[in-house]
Amino acid sequence: MALLQIWISALAATAGLLVLARLSRHRQLPALPLRLPLLAIAAWALLSSLPLQGLPPAYRVWLLLTDDLLLTYAAILITLWATLQVPAHLGLWRPPPQLLMQLLTLGSGALATVVLVRQSARLDLVGLVTTSAVLTAVIGLAAQESLKDLFAGLELQLGDDFTEGDFLELDQGVRGVVVQVSWRDTMLRNMDGHLVVVPNSLVTERVLRNLGRSGAISNRFSVGLDYDLPPAQARALLEKVVLQHPKVLREPFPRIRVKEFQDSSIAYELQVWQQELGDAAIGDLRSDLLEQIWYALARAGQSIPFPVRELQPRRSRDRPRLPARPSPALCCEALANAGVFADLSGDQLERLVEGSHLVSYGPGEAVVQEGAEGRSMFHLLRGTVEILKEVEPGHTVTVRQLEPGEVFGEMTLFLDAPRSATVRAKEECLLLKVDRESIKGLLEENPDLLERFAAMVQERQAELKSLDREQHTEQSHTLLETMKRLFLAFTGV
Repeated sequence: MALLQIWISALAATAGLLVLARLSRHRQLPALPLRLPLLAIAAWALLSSLPLQGLPPAYRVWLLLTDDLLLTYAAILITLWATLQVPAHLGLWRPPPQLLMQLLTLGSGALATVVLVRQSARLDLVGLVTTSAVLTAVIGLAAQESLKDLFAGLELQLGDDFTEGDFLELDQGVRGVVVQVSWRDTMLRNMDGHLVVVPNSLVTERVLRNLGRSGAISNRFSVGLDYDLPPAQARALLEKVVLQHPKVLREPFPRIRVKEFQDSSIAYELQVWQQELGDAAIGDLRSDLLEQIWYALARAGQSIPFPVRELQPRRSRDRPRLPARPSPALCCEALANAGVFADLSGDQLERLVEGSHLVSYGPGEAVVQEGAEGRSMFHLLRGTVEILKEVEPGHTVTVRQLEPGEVFGEMTLFLDAPRSATVRAKEECLLLKVDRESIKGLLEENPDLLERFAAMVQERQAELKSLDREQHTEQSHTLLETMKRLFLAFTGV
């Protein structure tokens, strides 16, 4: 009857563990440790069923001690699972690090072993180890490095420097995605798929860079483009390519920079951000973008340049092709459409264009700077610029934006005054630069132009200084007299 009760109890305990494990899987709780508890139950049922009275007392003591140790270890595992892992999964506290669970399991098992061995076998394990000075020294020296790794691993798991799945970079070029942090080592998987094992003590001692902790990782690389392609157009083309890729994040926004002027190309640095971590993911995205850049350049009639060295004089056909520029006839037409030059004859316009210069500016470049000296005005042929005025030190406001066909810089040209505002290109711009020398002959032939110029200068000055109508009328005569004195002195009249 007692034998039947033992096996019924063993079967009931086994069924209870299996039901609990099934419920844990159904509720998606941490897995219940089953192997050791089932082994402990089977060992207890078997030893309780056998007649052990006929065995020698020494054998019987160690068999019963083994049974007690198995049951104790099983109880420790189930207790730690129920008191630490399950509540942490339910959100009651932070999930315990794996190394901490291992240490608690090891410490509890060691303590239980010492107590049970002392009670059942009358053997003091602690005293046996501590009374031997030689054995203690040997164990201490042998475990020195292991203890360093153990405490370093515990520090890493209790801290929040990184977790499994983060992308790390250590000194000496060691990079990879964290696979596991054990009591001794940190395991990384590198670009080649290899497992890199780094002792925990080295991880805590070296400079550690968590490349993907912010949720996005930077992917930076360079590409060289031909000198024929203006930088503003090149940056626009590269930005369009990277923004079309689905793996490139919009926040942070991609950055395209002119890196340097090389022998055969202009180097551009591209910096994009992606969510997928690891060197393999970085290489895949970089490969996609470089391939798409090649096709985009081919569609634009451009190509990736390669170094060419020739020991011969440079011929005109070898020179880089400049961006298409308007012909003199188109420049004359543009000047004729400007109100200030509307009354000039065709011959006068041609002479004015011949004495002028075509200049290009990239986005963000200052065409003129407030307070600087100058002897020219500009006619905007292509692109847009904005006029900026410093109202107080360190504070600049935008006065207005100029479109193609408009002119600026006339106050410096006609009044010999410093630049009254900063003009900055908002995009790639093409301008006709009209110098004071080129306009001198026109004023000698047509003195009435000076009054038209004076009206234009007054209008621009009113914009910058916010003058009202009364001030505008009172100062117009003074401006005209100043301009007359300047150009009469300039022409020697």
